[in-house]
Amino acid sequence: MATQIIERICNACSCNEAEAQEYLESEINNLRELRDLDDLRNSDIESACSGLGLDFDYMAYFIEALAS
Repeated sequence: MATQIIERICNACSCNEAEAQEYLESEINNLRELRDLDDLRNSDIESACSGLGLDFDYMAYFIEALAS
């Protein structure tokens, strides 16, 4: 699924795969920080999707990344 997400980020942000991976990792790190502060909200995950040009269908990916 990560490969598909990277491709979608590349298309939405007009960037290469390395940049897309950095953007994705940055969003996940931001969400982890919010989780660790006990301040993570559903809207934060929605914002991460929107910011990367992803459909909300990909929220499950972020939730899974936060669980690991």
